[in-house]
Amino acid sequence: MSAVIAFLQTHSVLAYPVLFLGSYADTFIGIGFFIYGEIFFIAGSVLAGAGVLDIWLVALALYLGGILGDTSSYFIGLKYGASVFKNGRRIFSIENYKKGKKLFHKHGNKGIFLARFMGPLSWVTPFFAGVYKVPYRYFFYYNMAGVILAISQFLIIGYAFGANWQYILSVIQYDMRLVFWVFVIVISLYFVVRKFFKNKNQF
Repeated sequence: MSAVIAFLQTHSVLAYPVLFLGSYADTFIGIGFFIYGEIFFIAGSVLAGAGVLDIWLVALALYLGGILGDTSSYFIGLKYGASVFKNGRRIFSIENYKKGKKLFHKHGNKGIFLARFMGPLSWVTPFFAGVYKVPYRYFFYYNMAGVILAISQFLIIGYAFGANWQYILSVIQYDMRLVFWVFVIVISLYFVVRKFFKNKNQF
């Protein structure tokens, strides 16, 4: 996270394309297992809150990246996905394909929307939406709504932190001191009580 923030801060001209690519890669089937979009969501919004980047351009880059990344995965699944299911395979079997197709067509629209809030499911749901031939117009609208809402939560939190980071850090430092002294007092009382009962048992 710190490395991404440092890069974006010193290369503000490249920041928006990098944020777009990070958001795009987050759900591009295969790549999404290794690149976590949250790093780019938080880094971009924190820098926007601190006044380094424009929040509207950050939001646009992240939204477009997420929508296009999911769309790419959808069309890959639509064209090539069904070919991975064959008889004799344990996971990608024809039987599992039929079960998945039935489940997807029953709850597909809701699943496409909610997947964006369910971590690893967001990496594969667009691909399987294509595999099971969910009509693209439905996929697009439900996925777009999910992308915007899911990324917006990071934008709001990150922007608020970036705009108030000095105050927030001072509160955290104060609370950490308080937690430390409470910990010291509790540990001290524990040993005092333990010693008291130990001496009492000796009499």
